[in-house]
Amino acid sequence: MNIINKVTLQILKRNKIRTIVTIIGIILSASMITAVTTSVSSLQNFLLDVAISQDGDWHGAAYNVKKAQIDELEENPDVESYTWLQNIGYAKLEESRNDYMPYLFIGGMDKTFMDVMPVNLIEGRMPESRLEIILPQHLETNGGVKYSIGDELLLDIGSRISDGFELDQSVGYLNGENGGMEETEELVIREQRIFTVVGFYERPSFEPYVGPGYTALTLSDNAGADNYDVYIKVKKIKNIYNFLDANFPENKRETNRDYLIFSGVSDDIGFNKVLYGLAGVLIALIMFGSISLIYNAFSISVSERTKQFGLLSSIGATKRQLLRSVLFEAFILSIIGIPLGILSGIAGIGVTLKLTRNLFMSFLQYNSNVELHLYVSAGAVVAAVLIGFITVLISAYIPARRAVKLSAIDAVRQNNDVKIKAGKVKTSKLTYKLFGFEGMIARKNFKRNKKKYRATVVSLFMSVVLFISASSFCAYLTKGTNSVIDEKEYDIIYTFTPDISEKCSLEELFEELSGVKGVKDSSYAYFEHKNIEVPVNSLSKEYINYRKKIYGENYPYYKSGHEEFSASIYFIDNGSYEKFLNKNSYDKELYLNSDEPLAVIRDFTKHSNESKYYTFHILEEEIGEIKLRQIKKIEGYYYNGKYTDDAGETIYFFSSENAENGEEEMKLTFDEATEELNLKIGVVSDEKPFCVDNNFGDTITFMYPYSAISAYTDRNIESVEAILYFKADDHKSVYNKMCSILEEKELPVSRLYDAAENGESMRALVTVVNVFSYGFIILISLIALANVFNTISTNIALRRREFAMLRSIGMTQKGFNKMMNYECLLYGIKGLMYGIPVSFGVTYLIYRSIIEGWETGFFVPWYSVVIAIGSVFAVVFATMIYSMRKIKDDNPIDALRNENI
Repeated sequence: MNIINKVTLQILKRNKIRTIVTIIGIILSASMITAVTTSVSSLQNFLLDVAISQDGDWHGAAYNVKKAQIDELEENPDVESYTWLQNIGYAKLEESRNDYMPYLFIGGMDKTFMDVMPVNLIEGRMPESRLEIILPQHLETNGGVKYSIGDELLLDIGSRISDGFELDQSVGYLNGENGGMEETEELVIREQRIFTVVGFYERPSFEPYVGPGYTALTLSDNAGADNYDVYIKVKKIKNIYNFLDANFPENKRETNRDYLIFSGVSDDIGFNKVLYGLAGVLIALIMFGSISLIYNAFSISVSERTKQFGLLSSIGATKRQLLRSVLFEAFILSIIGIPLGILSGIAGIGVTLKLTRNLFMSFLQYNSNVELHLYVSAGAVVAAVLIGFITVLISAYIPARRAVKLSAIDAVRQNNDVKIKAGKVKTSKLTYKLFGFEGMIARKNFKRNKKKYRATVVSLFMSVVLFISASSFCAYLTKGTNSVIDEKEYDIIYTFTPDISEKCSLEELFEELSGVKGVKDSSYAYFEHKNIEVPVNSLSKEYINYRKKIYGENYPYYKSGHEEFSASIYFIDNGSYEKFLNKNSYDKELYLNSDEPLAVIRDFTKHSNESKYYTFHILEEEIGEIKLRQIKKIEGYYYNGKYTDDAGETIYFFSSENAENGEEEMKLTFDEATEELNLKIGVVSDEKPFCVDNNFGDTITFMYPYSAISAYTDRNIESVEAILYFKADDHKSVYNKMCSILEEKELPVSRLYDAAENGESMRALVTVVNVFSYGFIILISLIALANVFNTISTNIALRRREFAMLRSIGMTQKGFNKMMNYECLLYGIKGLMYGIPVSFGVTYLIYRSIIEGWETGFFVPWYSVVIAIGSVFAVVFATMIYSMRKIKDDNPIDALRNENI
């Protein structure tokens, strides 16, 4: 080791506080970078496993293909692997209690299907021949059909046929009541088979929710229907879209969307824009904070060693040697700080992931063996090492380069530390009057030695920017997550139909279920939907601007001057509705007790368009009276949409329900197609009872008391289908208790739905976002605090000779305190004056990234601005007090003799 490097090591040892703080800065920087890269790799690995667990290990699928097409895949060089399911056919379930799922759908698996697709066995074993079958769990829980292992099923298997076309699982059951059309289907029997039940499995994700058949699985021998669904993995995953288009152009195709997203391959433009935009801002914030902290540390170190550089230069040291000595210092600190930072980052994110493991597990809506583990990839560690080391070298190189340019004489005399011109240190009389002689001295010091003070101000400025920007990042992320997620406020619902009123009345059942231990709140309601026309002059500017953005400046484009909406009309039980009215101070005489009560309207809605989310109010804040119109019911016809012709006339289409030769249509004008809707409207409110769903799309909600059903519909109270809503402390426990009650009363259990089970993953997502957001803010704040502490404490230490001189001419401790208080105010005001505007600019960049996927207004989290202002002065004063105590007992003579710290 050469002599210059030995001197460097000695300086590091002598200045232990600065060395330790610098190492801490490097540790924080490396740990944060490692935490980001490791958390991304861990989450990506977990979410990919979740996608495989729930949807299967495949890239793309083609449906209703021929066996010959599948055989061609064997010779295709682009294919890595594939599996298939034969669509053997449907068998009628006469005892099914679910009117929309009257069939058993039999699928024939190939040998690898169980390994690739999510077939999660609950009881028994997998089929080993074409004569054995496993049944889905929800056949009993949803359909009310119970079988046991060992039972034999004699099934008449055939195809669903409607109007000459064969239907598959993607088409719901056609019972003559679909969309006003009398479409029906029949089951054409092809064969008869006998199966032995050998097991039960969870409801499969590859069974469509609209599918009319419960999916039963057996092994295929390729006998029967030549109709298959094939699931494919290609060697180059990004080519899956082109592969499906090229090989299955005539078939329905689908990609495993979540699998592709978490593998880094997705055609979801909005998702990618938000992801890459936010990732760029996040990385920039981390690098910004890290460089500012480490750069300031080295800048002060080099400033302190300037005289040493001059002495070394005078005895023959070259500029290259001096520069290398600073880089050697950076290297020594890096080999200590970076490994510790990487270990700290891995440990920190490991603990965080362990604490949030249960939250992540609730993303899974099916039982699964997938667990969240810390996944440290080599790429994540290498990236952290390289970024951390480059950051340290850059931070050291810039001030070192500036220092070695000085001549030996200038460096020894330190002429460049203080450069002033006559009159530049003049202070105002106001400063003297407000802060006295001590304040004037502080102000003169600030002016004559701007370089050292600038380092402190820059440090504070960066800290303010980092904290407010990090808070903004988290605020937008959290608000965006909450806005996009459509979380239900109720936990359990039950559908009550008039046909079961003989066994139990609505009020009796509601009272009994509401009394179940664990139920926090309950309500029931009847609702129906209508297509309505709202006058354009009653719409809000927000909504009109949105329509212009989507359809251009020609909006409103309907000559009728009306816009079409879906109206959700809720009739809420009088007790719950009265509580809602009281809570919002609405007049019960107008909204409840009247024979024709006024409606409370909720029009706040969410829109999604091109993978982008928008939220706004549809109606004006004070709408007064609206003359609504609804689409007429024309006997023998159903409403089939509208369009505006070249002349600007709005044409309404009505199609015949019984057309024999082609589809007969009527084209009507606005006046001919609509009629006035008699809904008495009161107030527009952002509030709603918990049983009312949030609006999505072009939807307006009208709320009335349950007693007003006969006044505003053509139904009477006894003939409507009511929904019972419940909020529960433990939804699973309450759900099981309610099931027992329904079984005792011999009421259909399949109508009881645990909505909270599906909502758990959404609530967990919000919690996870909050955990990582606050963790990010804490880490950024630590970097900012270390930066400020290091800069101020080192600057104070470098001014020991200055303070000794002031003491020698009679300045008291009280005078020192006044001087330092004034300096603290200068630091804080200057840092905030530059930091707050710049942080607003960074917040705007975050906003621009967010609106690629979620339309929202620009906002600044003002709570973070207030915290930043208070924290700046608190940290500055606290650091100043600490630093002054360290030099309080210095002997003035010794301090004046000392050339360095």
